[in-house]
Amino acid sequence: MTERFFPNTFPEYNGEQYLNQQNQLNSELGANILRWIEHHTQRLEQNLSRTDPSDGSVYTGSAGIALLYIRLASLFPDQKAQYLSKAKTSIDAALRQLDQHTVTFLCGAPGPLAIAAVIYSSLDDQHMVTKCIEKILSMKKQAMSRSTPDEHLYGRAGYLYTLMYLRRELGHHAVDNQHVTDIFEAMIKSGENYARKTRSQSPLMYSWHNTEYMGAAHGVSGIVYLLLKVTQHESFAHLRPYVHSHLIPTIEFLKSLRFPSGNYMSSSDSKSDKLVQWCHGAPGFVYLFVRAYQVTGDGSYLELAVSAGDAIWQRGILTKGYGICHGTAGNGYVFLNLYHATNDLKWLHRAIQFANFCFDYGKHNISRTPDSPYSLFEGLAGTIYYMADVLTPSHARFPAFE
Repeated sequence: MTERFFPNTFPEYNGEQYLNQQNQLNSELGANILRWIEHHTQRLEQNLSRTDPSDGSVYTGSAGIALLYIRLASLFPDQKAQYLSKAKTSIDAALRQLDQHTVTFLCGAPGPLAIAAVIYSSLDDQHMVTKCIEKILSMKKQAMSRSTPDEHLYGRAGYLYTLMYLRRELGHHAVDNQHVTDIFEAMIKSGENYARKTRSQSPLMYSWHNTEYMGAAHGVSGIVYLLLKVTQHESFAHLRPYVHSHLIPTIEFLKSLRFPSGNYMSSSDSKSDKLVQWCHGAPGFVYLFVRAYQVTGDGSYLELAVSAGDAIWQRGILTKGYGICHGTAGNGYVFLNLYHATNDLKWLHRAIQFANFCFDYGKHNISRTPDSPYSLFEGLAGTIYYMADVLTPSHARFPAFE
């Protein structure tokens, strides 16, 4: 074991046929994952009473558990009503603990409110749906404030994600186009102003707590990834000129932050090639490069994503644990993303091998216990979410980000 990752002793892909004719995992592997999910969901529920009752966030609180239950409701149709009932219980707890000062999906009020709107829509409670959406939309002024950062966990990107989540889950009517456009353009302007002030080589640059982070959670790669995705929706074709004037040139700058190992700098002032996790390092760049490839058709971006994926295969089984923010399951999502982009079964194989590591949850010499060991982003709930996505790889998406 190294300081930050376990040596990867899993075999490389050797032509294994993981999928049946219905594009689902073969029965034996699928049955093993199903049993694991059922066992560890029970374990999760037995320990929820030990979680912080004052934390209603998606990141480490009860709203994240609600999001997992929504995923399980889609995975187990015969138990859909039961899981939606559990989701409602979790989200109601979250609504009593809203952080009104933070306007993001993961760590503020908009995420729990958006999840509540989706749950109550499934329960045909339109009054509650409307109430939740109105609260989210009323936070626009706060989201536009110059004091609000732009990153994903605590800033504007998280608010923009919330708006797009509502449109995807409830329909475009849930949030009008202008509301999204205003937030998008505020993020562009903020990045322009900071880049100009600091004389950055990139047309867009952002900072959080006086540090220019580059990863998915707090940094430029996560921000630009989301902005790029928004431009690809037909409703926002008017934003596409920003792709070539701002977003692609920023991605070109980010390419220069690559280490020889294939990993990427976590911040502009860090030369340490240590962090390989969703929140910092190569994993966030994979999503960005894959999206840039899909938007432009430029194969060099896919090559960069593949190279970063290879680095994650070597260094992505983390001693920090199994979670999705800074753990092995979160790194496994990269392989599912590359599988979608390439249809190469090598990447599905790698995702399954990281799932094999998670099969032995709690049996490895992990360096530290997460602060929130049962949560979506730091703990068991997120690993269950990952295993559910490995079980249905064509539907797999990194929660609250992808």
